[in-house]
Amino acid sequence: MSMSERSGARRSLAALLGTLALLGVAGSAGADGLPRPRPVTYVCQGGVRVQVTPMGDTAIVSFAGRTTTLSLMPGGSFRNDRVTWATQGGTSSLRDNATGRVQLSGCRPLR
Repeated sequence: MSMSERSGARRSLAALLGTLALLGVAGSAGADGLPRPRPVTYVCQGGVRVQVTPMGDTAIVSFAGRTTTLSLMPGGSFRNDRVTWATQGGTSSLRDNATGRVQLSGCRPLR
């Protein structure tokens, strides 16, 4: 990619992130002037809190002292080789991919 193509791609990314920030999808600006992703805190059944930070085609999910990075999948869920974070009907859940067992359910974002 040429220098001018990189510059154009950065401007396009900055414009997209700026639009997302105006829509409330991204957080405050970082040192580079680009918006930082805003973490979303969910409360699941049993009162478990989960922090999810969407970052384009990945999401960082943290709960119970553990943090993992998941990749965006077709259909809007995020997963890695161990777990899947999926949202359906306004609630989210975290499922163990090896056993199929739901680890967290009924997760709703704090408002």
